[in-house]
Amino acid sequence: MTDWSGLALQHISDALFITDRAHNIVWLNPLAEEIFGINAGEGRGRPVTEITGIEQLTPLLEELHEQGTPSEPAFEKVETVIRFSGRRYFFKVAVAPVSREGVSIGALVQLTDITRFYEMEKFKGDYISIISHEFRTPLTSVVLGVEMLRQGLLGELNERGEEVFDAIGDDCHRLTKLVDNLLELSRIESGTIYIQAEPVDAAELVREAIRPLKIQAEKKGISLLTEVPEALPLVAADFNKTVWVLTNLVGNALRYTEAGGTITVRIRVGTWRLYFSVQDSGCGIPPEYRDQIFEKFIQVRGPARRKGGAGLGLAIAKEIVTAHGGEIWVESEVGVGSTFTFSFPLFRREEIMG
Repeated sequence: MTDWSGLALQHISDALFITDRAHNIVWLNPLAEEIFGINAGEGRGRPVTEITGIEQLTPLLEELHEQGTPSEPAFEKVETVIRFSGRRYFFKVAVAPVSREGVSIGALVQLTDITRFYEMEKFKGDYISIISHEFRTPLTSVVLGVEMLRQGLLGELNERGEEVFDAIGDDCHRLTKLVDNLLELSRIESGTIYIQAEPVDAAELVREAIRPLKIQAEKKGISLLTEVPEALPLVAADFNKTVWVLTNLVGNALRYTEAGGTITVRIRVGTWRLYFSVQDSGCGIPPEYRDQIFEKFIQVRGPARRKGGAGLGLAIAKEIVTAHGGEIWVESEVGVGSTFTFSFPLFRREEIMG
């Protein structure tokens, strides 16, 4: 009798591995053999992280075995260099439990090759970076000229003139922020920004992120609260870049929450990760935007639309979180509010020592 499921696994266009509970390979398909330069006999019994070079698989598989299903979305982009060929690949990673008679005996690891799409995205990012650099010089001259006029260095302005130059100054500020964000995003995507993960006090991350936003919240009449457990384990994070992510999420919440509302920053401890969340009682995100909210230049439009960013903040936040080996996602209901959550791996001393 033909084993159709076996044939499907053999010919699927993703690299597949089946591992046991110790994360050792018990089976791999032909595409996995081809990409990683190893046949089934050589790969069987060896750790999947050793063959693939994808260290992020370890916490993902541990969570899978402990909880039965992944506790969060799979990695959208993981980079690895194939040892036998020296070629760099980018994969989308998914894991699923393998069970027998209701008992988990291992995991199916699925690696979807997205290298070509990444290279196309990188070309686009390089182009944006060049344009942004070229744009910055004339913009700086415009900003300088506006400031000189506003300060009366080139003659006095009437009241209407001051209003016009205030508007020009605000637009210049938004354009400058757009250029800065474009350059930051292109640097992150090109890999030229180094994520230096160190043991960090998560509570300190939250305190530093909300400190500059407290006055803004008070002026808007919004309660800015924190729910942070005591004696938190250390998290592996780049302090400054993580503070940037939290500040961006809280800043967005302030923009879309009306007076009298509440914003709460929380930390939850998982087995292998810490989960940071920013919950607001704002206008919420319409369903059609939720799947694309972390893409570049996506802005939520609706009755509570605010003037502000160019739709890059969440894209940059996702790149930073992903570079840490974490995930970020949103849960939202229109008219009720939104909760943005991201996870970072806990600091494990043996990884640093090794």
